[in-house]
Amino acid sequence: MRPARVRFLRESDCYFTKRKKYDAFFLEYWQGKRNSLHVRNDAGEIVDFVPFEDFEVISDPDNVLNDHEAVVLCVSDDHYYPGIDLTKGSKYKAIGRDKHGFYLVMDNSYDCYFYPPEAFIILEDEHGILSRTSVYYSHK
Repeated sequence: MRPARVRFLRESDCYFTKRKKYDAFFLEYWQGKRNSLHVRNDAGEIVDFVPFEDFEVISDPDNVLNDHEAVVLCVSDDHYYPGIDLTKGSKYKAIGRDKHGFYLVMDNSYDCYFYPPEAFIILEDEHGILSRTSVYYSHK
């Protein structure tokens, strides 16, 4: 997938230069709102939790900044996957799948983390985002 091109709108800071164009890769949830952009900064590093409102989209040929979501049902008990912030029997939003097949799920913390697919049953996936690699990065 080709990245989107975005332009930084705010005053220059230590990561971005005002009016400069950057590659953007993904739009993720942060604290329950899907407003966190993954974008390559001036140092060439891809950083996340960058406010989407600080940029304007110039082009997005592969629609990587989409708001597609799937709905999954957690079927695992916490003791099978220590440290997860999920509740068995609850529905969650999933916004992508990495190259290892792990789902990117907004959990009880209202942030997104990668979880193994066997922890869920897919209830809805209109755009097929969990049937293919749909995010540029992965949990490993």
